[in-house]
Amino acid sequence: MSVNLPFILIAQAQLSPTEALIIACASTLMQCLPRAGAKLQPVQVLFNISTMAIAVGLAGIIFQGRMPLPTARVSGSLLVVLAGATFFLVQTIPVATVIALTEGAQMLRTWSSIVHLSFPYYVLSAGVASIVTTASQHLGWQIPLLVLPAMYGVYRSYRLYFSRPETSARPFALAKAAATSV
Repeated sequence: MSVNLPFILIAQAQLSPTEALIIACASTLMQCLPRAGAKLQPVQVLFNISTMAIAVGLAGIIFQGRMPLPTARVSGSLLVVLAGATFFLVQTIPVATVIALTEGAQMLRTWSSIVHLSFPYYVLSAGVASIVTTASQHLGWQIPLLVLPAMYGVYRSYRLYFSRPETSARPFALAKAAATSV
């Protein structure tokens, strides 16, 4: 999970597809850069950027109205939610597939473990992006930015939770347990 998701959804709603793609790929690249003492993993960087580019492209189809929807006029908030769902599926299914292939696990159970860990963050990100997008149409872009520190707080709480020794191995244990309990 990354802190850039609500920003990318906002960029998708308010910028051109090219601008949103540049922002998404650049922020993904920055998050892939190794921390102190770590080594750059080019395959992971390529995988993460490719997955992000696909998610942005599919969300762009939603935002540009090229996706056939049941009604002629769809609210911006619904489009943000649909884009969030697209991001969720496009980013979690490939990760679950790679984990399942590399660890010999069952893909659906691995994906289910990832869903349990990340779904609330995606829902919250889509909600925040929807609020910001709607509010910016009525109040200007400055006021809705006040919501974004709350999103960062949620991101930090996830990071703190998973950095604790007793929980840092939990996501991998869940994925592995899901694979072995066939």
